[in-house]
Amino acid sequence: MADLVRRTYRPSYILLPGQLMVTKQWIALVTLAAGIVACSSDSNTGTVGGSTNVVQATAGLAFTPAVISIHPGDSVTWQFASVGHNVTFDAVTGVPASILGTNANVNITRTFANAGTYTYHCTIHPSMTGTVTVTASDVSSPPPAPPPPPPAGYLRHPAA
Repeated sequence: MADLVRRTYRPSYILLPGQLMVTKQWIALVTLAAGIVACSSDSNTGTVGGSTNVVQATAGLAFTPAVISIHPGDSVTWQFASVGHNVTFDAVTGVPASILGTNANVNITRTFANAGTYTYHCTIHPSMTGTVTVTASDVSSPPPAPPPPPPAGYLRHPAA
């Protein structure tokens, strides 16, 4: 019977008992890791964690939150309500373009490429001020793990 199987089905490798479980465990681990990464993104207001953060320019003449911390490459979206505002950045190297004019009922996003502290204000309402602090990540990401070697016992069939 073994000769018949060997002649009709020739896999590129042979699994010994128990080795298929290693492959299933590896697939389960990779799937779990991918699920954790996919669920960990967080677009929230005023906190680090997502690539886009929100600052509201309120009718109460305030930027909320007034101070926001992000990482290089992250974006901040200013949400302008029914009262017209703008965002004028103080002149520093690496600052994105100011949001000029009178903006109401619109969202405008700016991306911050470089680490630094960027202060801004509304020229229409000078008491409205805010700060975007861009800091490098505290923990560097480890390099990706190399692929695992094939489990012991994988045998290649000799060329036919």
